[in-house]
Order: sequence, then structure tokens, then C-alpha cells
Amino acid sequence: MNQTQIRRNVIARRQGQHLHSYAQVLLGWRGTMACEFESESQQIGHGTVAVVPANAPHFYNGLSEDSELLVIDLAPADPYIQALEQACNLSLKESVFQQPYFLDLGAESQLLLDFAAQKVNQDQMSPQINCQLVSLFLTQLGQMSSTYTAPPSHRRLDANHLNAYIDQNITTALSNTQLAHAMYLSESHFYCLCQKQFGVTPQKYVMQRRMQKAQFLLLNSSIPMTELAADVGFSQLSSFSRAYKRSFQHSPSDARRKPR
Repeated sequence: MNQTQIRRNVIARRQGQHLHSYAQVLLGWRGTMACEFESESQQIGHGTVAVVPANAPHFYNGLSEDSELLVIDLAPADPYIQALEQACNLSLKESVFQQPYFLDLGAESQLLLDFAAQKVNQDQMSPQINCQLVSLFLTQLGQMSSTYTAPPSHRRLDANHLNAYIDQNITTALSNTQLAHAMYLSESHFYCLCQKQFGVTPQKYVMQRRMQKAQFLLLNSSIPMTELAADVGFSQLSSFSRAYKRSFQHSPSDARRKPR
């Protein structure tokens, strides 16, 4: 990628986890998406921004059918971005993209967001419009990023309560908001406690719990594999098999063939 670009990205109900060698700005436009970093998480709706530095792992989960983002992909050596930094006397890496975090745009910036979405939706957006929109959002973030402070973390989670809630809802796609509400905590505070206490993000913790139940069912029942996958929250057997193999380094079929 040689040029920084702004684009629309339909998330819908897709989910996944990845990282990339370039920085990225996720601008909530329609619907809702959960976004999770190693240090905090939040739902992204209209006017919410997730700032993703280069090589920062992040999990995303679309929470509505109309979930859609505006995404700015920053090319590492884009001459236009270098010129923008020089003109504004600003290092984006040391200010805007110093760490992952979330921000809420003001009312005026939200109007800009709707305008940008209309422009990006055109079949052939001109390079000039692309540069104008990118510079508008990046300079706005440069002014706002200094107000970010990391959320506090003071207490411990009740692991038994959390596990019971996950087990009761193991067939559904639990969001961090639902998990936090079940623990009577704010989402950001819950995220920090989970990371500090268990060493993993909330979504990874839920996945571990699902895999533990799957392993128990494989070794102690003769439930058909497709039904077993559904019982631990997977609509497709192939997705379940991949997740199980990542967790235990062998397939569900191999686990069932082992002596009980």
C-alpha cells in the first residue's frame, strides 16, 4: 500500500482478530461494532473512533446487520502524510498513533462523518477528495488525542460468577458489554480487570471456556460433532474444528478417538 486512503467497510455480523503493519483509524458510521485492544475495549457506533497503531492486535465483532465503518489506512511512507505532518508540526506516530484508544467525535465532526461517507460511496472518488478527507480527520484526531487517559483498574473479578454467566449463554455471541453488565462493571473497567487477572482479553477468555466445555463433551459423550459444535456456540463445524485445533493442537475427531 503506497497511498493513504479512506474507504467504507461493511462489517455486518462478521468477527475476527488481526493486526497489520500500518496504522488505521476506524470511524463508526452505521450500526454497532465491538472493538477490543489488549488494554481496553468499546462499542463503536456513529461518531465513535478507534485508533489502531501499526502492529496493534485488535478483535472486532459486528453487532448489527448494518454495521459499517469508515476506515483510514495509513501508508507508512506516504509523501502526502509526511507533508501534512510537516505543515502541522506534528508526528502522527508520537501523538495520534502512540497507543490504541477510543474517542468520541463532537457534533460538528459527526456531520463531517456523514459527508465523508457520501463521498467515499461514489464509484470513483478523486484523489483530491481522498486527501482532503484524510487530512480533516487526522488533524482533528491530533487535537483530540492528548485528552485520552487509560481507564483505572482496582478490584478482582468473581471468576465463578463470570464462568457461570458464560456457561449459561455459551451458544450466543457474548459481547464485552454483556459480560461487563453481568459483572456490574463498566466495559473498559471489566476489560482491564480480565486482562490483568486472567492474562487474556474477554473474548479470548470466553473462547477458552467454550473449548473447555467442548473438550469435556468430546471425551464424555457421544453427541454428534455438528450438534456438539452448536452446543458450544459454533454454527459451522469447520469453524469449531479450527478453533479446537488452535486450542489443543489436535482436531476434535482425534480427541474423540483417544481412550477415555
